[in-house]
Amino acid sequence: MNKNFRVITINGVRGIIVAIFIVFGLVSGFIVSPGWVCMSLWNVIFDQSNIVSTMNLFQGILLWAIIALSLYALNNRRALIGFGSYQGLSPEQIRDIMNRARQSENKIFNDIKKKDELKNEDTISSTDTMHSEEINVEDINEVRK
Repeated sequence: MNKNFRVITINGVRGIIVAIFIVFGLVSGFIVSPGWVCMSLWNVIFDQSNIVSTMNLFQGILLWAIIALSLYALNNRRALIGFGSYQGLSPEQIRDIMNRARQSENKIFNDIKKKDELKNEDTISSTDTMHSEEINVEDINEVRK
């Protein structure tokens, strides 16, 4: 069990009101306020332009979400998004991979060779016995005549 784990208990109506207040404070501080700033900046920048329309608060929140998620994705080291950050494999790693591939390829070829040799030995021995049986049958037929 984790010793740093803490349980938050909410007791009664007062606890519920405090929890709701905390949730609304976090939402307004991290979502609504930056969305309002984005909306205001957009409307100030494009106010004189007739090309782009003005934004409302919901659109400002969506713009803030796009900006925040893009910054998170680009700054996260574990993210799959990267621009020119692939460094490739070192020559030692490439040699190691190639050696392992050759070893597994040789093993597969050796296994196939062994199977083919066993099949050839079986077919040779079976054809030898078949020929000897045919000869014996012919000899028997000649003797009967």
